[in-house]
Amino acid sequence: MKNKTLHVCIWILGILAFLGNLLVIIWRALDKEENRVQSFLLTNLAVADLLMGVYLLTIAIMDLRWQGEYFKHDIEWRSGMGCRIAGTLSMLSSEVSVLILTIITMDRLICIVFPFKFNRLTYRAAVFACTGVWTFGVVISVIPITGISYFYGDESAGNFGFYSRSAVCLPLQLSEGRPAGWEYSVAFFVCLNFISFTFILVAYMTMFWTVKRASRAARSTNLNKESAMAKRLVFIVMTDFCCWMPIIIINILSLTGNFNDPNKIAYVWIAVFVLPLNSSLNPILYTFSTDRTKRSLVRKRKNVSSLAMRTLHSRLPGQ
Repeated sequence: MKNKTLHVCIWILGILAFLGNLLVIIWRALDKEENRVQSFLLTNLAVADLLMGVYLLTIAIMDLRWQGEYFKHDIEWRSGMGCRIAGTLSMLSSEVSVLILTIITMDRLICIVFPFKFNRLTYRAAVFACTGVWTFGVVISVIPITGISYFYGDESAGNFGFYSRSAVCLPLQLSEGRPAGWEYSVAFFVCLNFISFTFILVAYMTMFWTVKRASRAARSTNLNKESAMAKRLVFIVMTDFCCWMPIIIINILSLTGNFNDPNKIAYVWIAVFVLPLNSSLNPILYTFSTDRTKRSLVRKRKNVSSLAMRTLHSRLPGQ
């Protein structure tokens, strides 16, 4: 991290992603929600995003450890197991998060747009879906470190594999040429993510227009609720766009030879500001900004205040 802004921001976003998602997991374990399917999906999303926090903090710690003298440790780090594990965590986190967000969107789409045509996701189906997603995520992120020659370049260039393209261990196609395993990277970080983003964009637009039509049919005057929903949906789609589209666009430019980054600076900026964006904001978007969570927090705060007042009164003289 040659830039001081990067030094600070990687710690901030790493701590936000780690603690924010840890709080979501604890909150959903303590505050039982009636919609078990939604709570289960969001807990799995938080676990996936928590791994991004672990990845960011790993890179931040290594950066702090070797600050000013990383050049001495570059080959050792990129060819070692530490970089491979960090890269595996980044890919596992990002792809599992993308797929779970897709499942959450599909469940909401069925509930709002097709309530009578399709059955909503059951808890059993949600468990199977998440098990399948995690299995898929683990397999695709671990395969590159199993020693398959496809993921390794010229041996004379060092023992650099799929996750060793840069110091931040991201398996992205962000430079000229065709490094080992580039098709594998493009298949998931470009094709799969683009399909997921397109589905999420179309689904949320469809949901919004369905709700708007229903409100007009019922002659609803609750414009505040509609406006709040619109802002929320726009924010969800925009964070997904800002997280995935820069990676997709730069990948495509790299493949067509229109993106030149000889010093691999793009890897660092994407690792700090782009890839962890969803992981840092998902706890707010899907848990702590919802009306149900706000009501629950107010209720718990009142209960704590009431208990504190009763305790105080009981300890006062003459009580």
